[in-house]
Amino acid sequence: MPTAEARLLRFLQQENARLKDEKQLLTDEVQALRRYVRALQGLQETVQRFTPEQDILALLDRTLDCALELLDATDGSLILIDEETDELVFVLVHGVGRETMVGHRFDRRKGIAGWVAENVQPAIVGNVRADARFLPEIDERFDFVTRSLVAVPLAARGRVLGVIEVLNKRSGEGFTEDDASLLSILAALSASALDYAAS
Repeated sequence: MPTAEARLLRFLQQENARLKDEKQLLTDEVQALRRYVRALQGLQETVQRFTPEQDILALLDRTLDCALELLDATDGSLILIDEETDELVFVLVHGVGRETMVGHRFDRRKGIAGWVAENVQPAIVGNVRADARFLPEIDERFDFVTRSLVAVPLAARGRVLGVIEVLNKRSGEGFTEDDASLLSILAALSASALDYAAS
C-alpha cells in the first residue's frame, strides 16, 4: 500500500501535468485570438478604403486572405455562379493553383461547392475522399490534394452568388462549427460588397 507521502507526490505530479496542459490550451487560445485580431484589423483597413469605384476584387481578395488567417488554413477560393452558363467559376484562388485555377468552370450543381450553393448551407467535411459530393477531377487536374474543407454560401437579398471554400488546416486538424461561423461572417461581407458593386 502506498504511503501518504507517495500518494501526495503522485497527486502533485498529476496536478502539475494537468496545469501544464491547461497552460498550453490557454497559450494556444491567446495565439489564435491574436491571429484573429490581426486578420480582422487588416480586413477593416481594406473595408475603410473601399469605394464604389475601387475594384471589388481587391476587397474580395483581402477577405479571402483574412479567412485563411482566421482559420489557419493553406488554401482557399472564392467561386461565383455564372447564371448565363449555369456554372460555378473560380474567381479568386489562394495557395496551390492560384495562377491556373482562376477561370476554371464546372457544373453549378456538382461538388461540395455546388451542394453548398444549391442548399444555401455551410458544409464542413473532415475527409473529402469519403464524401460522395467531392469532385476529385479538380484535384487531379490541378495536381492538388484536398484533405478537409469548410465551405459557406455567398448570398445577398435572398440570392445565392457563389461559395467561399477554405481547405486544409495547417495543423492537419478538421474544421469546426466555429470555423464555419467565422467564414459565414466573411461570406456575408463579401456577398454584400458584390451586391453593392452590381447595383
